[in-house]
Amino acid sequence: MKSDVLLHIREAFGVRERTALYLVLGVVEVAGIGVLVAGRLDRIEQVAGLTAVLFTLLISVRWPLIPLFAFAAIIPMEEVVRIGDLATASKALGLLFAVSYALPRIGRLRISAMPKAGYAYIAWAILSVGWALQPSAYFAEIPTLVELFTIAVLVADVVAHRPTIIRPLLWAYSLGAAFTAILGILAYLTGAVASGQRVTAFADQDAGQFALLLLPALIFTLHELTGGRLVVPSVIVGGLTGMAIVMSGTRGSWLGVALVVVVFLLPRLGLLRGMLAVALIAVAIGVSLQLPGVADLVLQRTVLAVPTGGAGRVDIWTVGLQIVESSPVTGVGYANFPIAYTPQLVNQADISSYTDPNFGSHSIVVGTFGELGVVGAICLVLFLGPLLVRRGWGPHAAAVQAILAAMMTAALFIDALNRKQVWLVIGIAAGLAYLRRHAPVPDDAPAPAPGRVVRVSAPPAARGRPRSEPAFRNQLPLGRTRLRTPGRTP
Repeated sequence: MKSDVLLHIREAFGVRERTALYLVLGVVEVAGIGVLVAGRLDRIEQVAGLTAVLFTLLISVRWPLIPLFAFAAIIPMEEVVRIGDLATASKALGLLFAVSYALPRIGRLRISAMPKAGYAYIAWAILSVGWALQPSAYFAEIPTLVELFTIAVLVADVVAHRPTIIRPLLWAYSLGAAFTAILGILAYLTGAVASGQRVTAFADQDAGQFALLLLPALIFTLHELTGGRLVVPSVIVGGLTGMAIVMSGTRGSWLGVALVVVVFLLPRLGLLRGMLAVALIAVAIGVSLQLPGVADLVLQRTVLAVPTGGAGRVDIWTVGLQIVESSPVTGVGYANFPIAYTPQLVNQADISSYTDPNFGSHSIVVGTFGELGVVGAICLVLFLGPLLVRRGWGPHAAAVQAILAAMMTAALFIDALNRKQVWLVIGIAAGLAYLRRHAPVPDDAPAPAPGRVVRVSAPPAARGRPRSEPAFRNQLPLGRTRLRTPGRTP
């Protein structure tokens, strides 16, 4: 057992056996010292979390996709699962996945799986420090954006190597979302949330962000249900998340679900399965409306949507137009929209609500134009546009496209580009788009016309890999790989 563990550490980090042994002993020693120090400083909770991360890192050397599944499952619960005051558990697991997956594969990662426009968008956001109104606000948020983009790049690489991972990964996320939905519904039923108020799962959680967490699970389980896969779990998870989204009073998510059903589900499913999807949504809405105060909440949110644009968003966007006009090409700097929301611009906009300073944009469109200008907006459209318009490769491409479309629709009314679930889905969609571009020509494809030159495409797993590098082994559990060594058969 010991030699097997050391072997995997050697192969993962490219070190000798003695160095691998020192690495294991060092981790154990650091953990022991940390416990002693924590006992004296009364920091047991933080050190216990860090110790768990270190041991999980060692496990991840052998099974590098375990942190990815844990990351996906815990995203909907990240506001309650924390490592002391240091970070959320989802943030720690995301970094753990990035380290354990990327380090052993440096030089072999398919960073080209992420569209070039995505790199341009991130580069422009990073460069915006040069003209940011308040650099401190920029530096507080830009590390999160870079981290999420890096995770998305690695997820795209995982999907490009192993597209069969998509369905279990989305199920891991959906189960976490169902648990969060249950917490929100119970909070309403037990009186923790007042009758007629918007439902959330945790204290001080934004209702719009709560609905955005549940949206991918609802869309995915609708696809599972209409495809006849795991019908009972799909009904349960879809029903719970659908009820919670209705009770959240989030009109952007309501609109996202409606768009997906009309544009993506019904045309593809046909009459019978389309009616089944609509029936599930109708049941979830009907059950939700029977709860005291929910019907009044839905009516109130619906009636006020047009005149106010959604909780005064028209006033916020009016000030946002003033911010865009102040710097139309470059913007005011990433994460600086609230800084630019000043009393002077509020007076110029002549609005009646949201007159206090430091409001967020509440829109991916207004926010991007305001913070990164026309250049950043063009990069974002070229980045996400093809992922929304063109379906990727494989049987799960339709579900991923629908999830991304629903979240981008909701993002028209809330700030969403700094959310982990959004970048997780972007990474999956980018990986499927890469496979679509590099898919091999099927054996039964029609022969080309005489005289035409046809590009012969190699399978994605073989393209761009040195001859000495072994293929990615799909049959190994959770992405486990073993590299060939001279004179030894793996």
